[in-house]
Amino acid sequence: MDHPTRPVLAVLLLAATGCATSVRLAYTPAELRDEVARRGVPRAAAVIPHELDESHLAWARALPDSTPGEADRVQAITEALFSPDGLGLRYQDGVSTTARETIEGHAGNCLGLASVFIGLARAAGLRAYYMDASVRASETRQGADDVAVNSGHVTAVVQLNDKTVGLDFGRLGPVRWYRVLDDVEALAHFYNNRGFERIQRAGADSAEAWRAAEPDFRLAVQVMPELGRAWNNLGLAAVRQGRQEEAIRAYRAAILRDPTLAAPWNNLGSLHLHLGKLAEAEEDLMAAARLDPTASHIQYNLAVVRMERGDREGAARALRRALVLRADYPAARALLARLDPAPRR
Repeated sequence: MDHPTRPVLAVLLLAATGCATSVRLAYTPAELRDEVARRGVPRAAAVIPHELDESHLAWARALPDSTPGEADRVQAITEALFSPDGLGLRYQDGVSTTARETIEGHAGNCLGLASVFIGLARAAGLRAYYMDASVRASETRQGADDVAVNSGHVTAVVQLNDKTVGLDFGRLGPVRWYRVLDDVEALAHFYNNRGFERIQRAGADSAEAWRAAEPDFRLAVQVMPELGRAWNNLGLAAVRQGRQEEAIRAYRAAILRDPTLAAPWNNLGSLHLHLGKLAEAEEDLMAAARLDPTASHIQYNLAVVRMERGDREGAARALRRALVLRADYPAARALLARLDPAPRR
């Protein structure tokens, strides 16, 4: 897909999202360092995604004098982000960067570009925050053994006097759902996405990549223990390094913290299958299929478990469902041919 060099601005409805809140959302860089240190993250490991150099902040602080209207300031900042006469940034998928790294490299993904915008917008006196639009833009990948890795789609939102404006830097479609994040949770997403991207670049079958990504996933759950997708990824990292009991605990933590996620149920089922616990594996995968009925890899895994349990007809049903969901699924087609070699009328 060709991505734009400028963001898409979408007006979001406050009534549909419950944005008005008394919960603290914004932290200065110093306050965020103190908060994550309180959560046990070493200061040397703390990353402040929206932190900017003084020269950029000074430009933004001067905006209210020259551009008093809030909407005009939003426009001025977004134009400065992408204009050749400004920061000259461009969208680049697959690399989560801080605001400083984004400016230095002249590119960033949605989270990186959002961090630059949020840092500048707050300096300009605007109420700018991170937002999670992961339901709208699923970021799930499957490895060779059909396990699921999770990241999130994080971008920016700014609350004006009469409306709320969301910025979609990747032009991924209309923003139909979103949730405002405080800076602490946004940092947890940053760590989780950075670990996910290590896997994405190297491939889900790279043991070295999983070892490199594990510290990022650990930082994510340390900063935000409620982030289920990071617990799921931490479980995968443990599996890849032979720590199966630890992986089971991590998957169960993911399920407890985010009951809407199908990935940890799928991954737990795959692990139980590997351990020979077939009844548990089938229950896990059926739970995953209920949560995500459009996932072909879950149906395939369910078919494998049912074959192991001697339920050939149940396995064939799951395989046919997998092929309806994904016609170009060679493994599912080959397994179904073994189960049902005669062509159906």
